[in-house]
Amino acid sequence: MGNKFWDDTDRLLFLRERANNLFHHDTEGDLTSRYAYTWVPPFDIFEMEGEIVVRADIPGVKLEDISIVVEGENTISIRGERKPGIHSDREYFHCMERSFGRFMRSFKLPDSVNTDVIEVVLTDGVLSVTIPKTGL
Repeated sequence: MGNKFWDDTDRLLFLRERANNLFHHDTEGDLTSRYAYTWVPPFDIFEMEGEIVVRADIPGVKLEDISIVVEGENTISIRGERKPGIHSDREYFHCMERSFGRFMRSFKLPDSVNTDVIEVVLTDGVLSVTIPKTGL
């Protein structure tokens, strides 16, 4: 017997994912995958004098559950997963607004960065990825 809450949630997340894919083509994985990326944490990208900084609010995500890859021509992809808490198997919730599951975001970086030297820090649920500029 399935968990009605999770079955309904999976259906809604699948529809949301399909709608998102209309506007953002993701070549990673099967678009019909039931467990494709299910939430989108907020990201900031800003430039300082000698570096580009990418920040994301990802409370509850452990550093070992994050993958950061530079692909192609300076495209950085950040993937991760926030896992449900210890009571995720309950049938009835009075309120459930927090999102769980996998996420993935990709951003094109300027040509003036050195992607060979990337600093990654996760502090208090905030991921900071610092990429130095090359000085061009």
